Amino acid sequence: MAPPEMVLSDLPEAWGPALTGRLLGLYLHGSLVAGDFAADRSDLDLLAVLDGDPDEGLLAVLAGLHADLDRRHPQWAGRIEVEYVSLDAARHAALGDARRDHVIARVSPGESLHLLPATTHRVVTWSAVHDHGRSLLGPPPDMLLPAVDPNLVRSALLDHVRDWPTWVIQMTTPGAESYAVLTLCRAYQRLQSGRQLSKRQAADQTITAYPRWAGLIIWARDWWYDFGQDTDTGRADHVRAFVDEISTAILVSERDPHALRT
Repeated sequence: MAPPEMVLSDLPEAWGPALTGRLLGLYLHGSLVAGDFAADRSDLDLLAVLDGDPDEGLLAVLAGLHADLDRRHPQWAGRIEVEYVSLDAARHAALGDARRDHVIARVSPGESLHLLPATTHRVVTWSAVHDHGRSLLGPPPDMLLPAVDPNLVRSALLDHVRDWPTWVIQMTTPGAESYAVLTLCRAYQRLQSGRQLSKRQAADQTITAYPRWAGLIIWARDWWYDFGQDTDTGRADHVRAFVDEISTAILVSERDPHALRT
């Protein structure tokens, strides 16, 4: 498999000319930046900042760029996640003003390229890119993207936490179940410390906070990083119970800081 650096070095040259005048910056974030990249498991996470909201016309151009990328790097097909957002949409969201007329484009593993509303939910990612992203094209991310009020990021994270008990019902494979456990661990740790940790770091720290769930968290961590297969036996009931308990504990703690039980 081609190393991720080969794919990343290809992007500015391939996408820059095709999006001339539209692409203001292209940024890497996620596990490769955090130093916790699993070559056979992790996705490449990118944020593209545009001069205006994407539309159906641009979507067709982007679809061609992604198809060309898949042809050049077939081993990475389906493992590149890109979110396309206009600078105006990011600025409005950073002020807590997610206007309904703003849209973004997104493609991710298991999710085809499509348009969706630019809600304030997205500020969790945009804030992480502002703080820790790596520039592939354009100025440093903190010179282009607006800083996001930590209270707004916290509110968006809590919305995610509130939704997880519903989302997890649809997760029926070991991969989806382990992702649910690790992602909720990351949300918990970011709410506790304000820092965005890798999946592994968040799992290890949450084991200490919730020792009774240590076995499940270790299972999710090891499945993710030790090349587990979706033909493995899952732990649906335990995962749903974990998500219900941790989500409830986090939300209760927001009303009473002393109510977060370990």
